[in-house]
Amino acid sequence: RPGTKFMVAISVDAPEPIDVDLDPWGAIELRARNAFACVFMAAGLVVMIVSILSSPTTEDAVFSMELAAFTGLNATVGPTVSPAFTLIVRVENPSALHPWCSNGGEVLVSYSGVALAWGHLPVFCVRRNAAAEFTVLPWGWEVGLSEDLRRRLVSEWNMVAAQILVEMRMFNPDCWMRTEVCRVKSLHRFEFDLKVRDDDQDYRTCNF
Repeated sequence: RPGTKFMVAISVDAPEPIDVDLDPWGAIELRARNAFACVFMAAGLVVMIVSILSSPTTEDAVFSMELAAFTGLNATVGPTVSPAFTLIVRVENPSALHPWCSNGGEVLVSYSGVALAWGHLPVFCVRRNAAAEFTVLPWGWEVGLSEDLRRRLVSEWNMVAAQILVEMRMFNPDCWMRTEVCRVKSLHRFEFDLKVRDDDQDYRTCNF
């Protein structure tokens, strides 16, 4: 009937229905607001997806290490030792979204709290759902041992009870500050028994 108004909803997702009796400019303005809201929501969704895909991974990589060989630990010939170690490091990245990267790192090998050898880790990235393996060669030159520590090393070696501690620090590639908390991405410790194996010539070089 004349004078009757009808309300038409254009979408269940529309913020508000459009009044067909609005003047043309009002209807255009309302449609423009609705279109802007849709574009804004779509842009926000895109930004969220990009942020998730580009942000650093929060999943920790899985590290393992093998003591492949060592030499130069004969503490019976003098108060110093010049050891060298061959360490095989394996890194597994469980993330399906991000690579796991490290801006290099450091390795420290110690015995009974005394540093014996030092080494550097390479810069590397592990692809998503993948693993990487590399070799680290820490070494030390004429490391001084106290008489008590030297005797202890010889005694524990003879009893096949000597152990070394390997500490590995990975550096964060996304850190621009010099603070230790930011710079160190992960820290790992491994203990190894110094045992002589008959099938490995490199191990037999440590026989005292």
